[in-house]
Amino acid sequence: MVNLKVIVEHFKATIGDHLKIKLREIQRRVASGMHVNVNITRCRRAKKMVKDKLAENFVHEFAKNPRSTIKMAVDRVTPESPPHFKRFYVFFEALKRGWKEGCRPMLDLDGCFLKGLFKGELLAVVGKDGNNQIYLVA
Repeated sequence: MVNLKVIVEHFKATIGDHLKIKLREIQRRVASGMHVNVNITRCRRAKKMVKDKLAENFVHEFAKNPRSTIKMAVDRVTPESPPHFKRFYVFFEALKRGWKEGCRPMLDLDGCFLKGLFKGELLAVVGKDGNNQIYLVA
């Protein structure tokens, strides 16, 4: 009998690359790779363990975005009414640094009108990089 942690360590790359892999396929790969028969429940637990570790990594990785600027504005019709979304502004630190180091010191405003259920205008601040290509700044 093989331990659950051994299955996870041995097949975490395979399961991580193919999150929609069938449990029977995991069972077949364990049988051919480790020469052991495991039940579907153990494969399900191994797959869940790998997914949980990946989710934990994503949460940890995206939990902080230091030196980035994020602002959101809301409107209230009356002081008692619930807030309504007005605008949202994001300026990532990596984009700031990239613009300062590799773009011309000039900014432009680019925009498009949104169609569909939520109409409005989407605006973006852009610059030109060394190859004369548009570089998104904010």
